[in-house]
Amino acid sequence: MSIDLDTTEGRKKYLSEKLDDLLDGINDSYGTVLMDELIGRLELTIKDFNNEMKKLCDKLIEQEKDRQQLMEMLKSAESTKISSQSADSPNIQAPLQIIDENDIDEDIPEWEKKLAKLEKK
Repeated sequence: MSIDLDTTEGRKKYLSEKLDDLLDGINDSYGTVLMDELIGRLELTIKDFNNEMKKLCDKLIEQEKDRQQLMEMLKSAESTKISSQSADSPNIQAPLQIIDENDIDEDIPEWEKKLAKLEKK
């Protein structure tokens, strides 16, 4: 007996056979109604799961595209900055700007504040 779980019909057939085996002890009148309800609920659960996974994957794809665009913007901004520095003074690199704790605004994220404190040490 080969079980074909790669197709929808094969999976339905497999589940139906297993449910039939489980429902042998139940009266025929209740067994078919119960089995139809179980199959309907399983199909609904699988459909909901597939929809949620599709939404999740679409969101991940969208976020990755946003990340790639941001990386390209950062790369182009950095290359522009480097080329403008090299045009002004080819052998001098711009020093890192160290932020004084008193100059830190509330708009600056917490991670930038911590980074500034580490650079200051």
